[in-house]
Amino acid sequence: MASKWRCGNCGYRLEAEVPPEECPGCKQKCEFIDDNPYVPLDEGRPSPIGPMPDALKPQVVAEKCTGCGKCVEVCPIEAIAVVEGIAVIDLEICDGDGMCIPACPERAIVLPV
Repeated sequence: MASKWRCGNCGYRLEAEVPPEECPGCKQKCEFIDDNPYVPLDEGRPSPIGPMPDALKPQVVAEKCTGCGKCVEVCPIEAIAVVEGIAVIDLEICDGDGMCIPACPERAIVLPV
């Protein structure tokens, strides 16, 4: 069973057997913290790279979304809601941690390319 990890540098969260050598969030060799409660970036240590721009945050591909709500369940800061059967990410709230991406069974939540 995978453990929950949080980057001690930028707050990026993931589930894995062991933490990666390089953080997917800040791309640094970070000290990952095991099973620590999620702390949004603005309440924890400030990110060395600053706030994540909206253009880099996850997006919903509406045509693929079935409105199952799995993304809503995993979002620790309640930045996602299902509206009229489609997931909607509130970019004002979203911190870009990306926990919603692997939670989506339809692969309807993606990072911008």
